[in-house]
Amino acid sequence: MVFLGLLFMFLREVIQCFKLESGHNSQRPPAYLVQLPLPGSSKSSQTAFLGDEILLGRDPKSDLVLEDPFVSATHARIYRQGGEFWLEDLGSTNSTYLNGELVSRPQKLTEVAVITVGNAVVVFHTSPNSPERKG
Repeated sequence: MVFLGLLFMFLREVIQCFKLESGHNSQRPPAYLVQLPLPGSSKSSQTAFLGDEILLGRDPKSDLVLEDPFVSATHARIYRQGGEFWLEDLGSTNSTYLNGELVSRPQKLTEVAVITVGNAVVVFHTSPNSPERKG
């Protein structure tokens, strides 16, 4: 319960940071992933830009490396198709969850989505006010 409370507070702060500025509607905003640090971890959050595809997994060759023993080497992928972003589990041992729901087939991502991979939590977001642009 404490973890969920901390997650909620963090997500509220992330969403407030991502509010769209008026007058920036000229193009579709890029997509970003923010990996939340695990409770009790000394690591800070990671941010990754999402181009056409990104692999999530424990393998150092993954695009976003999730250092958690419950994450498969190549656990999931997020890809762009027809201007939309999709999440797909790649046959992982411990499954992938999107907003708390099991991902059994590719799922379309909304503007803000919480992805759980093992114990790792990753927030997907599209916004011109992303952490990457905040410096």
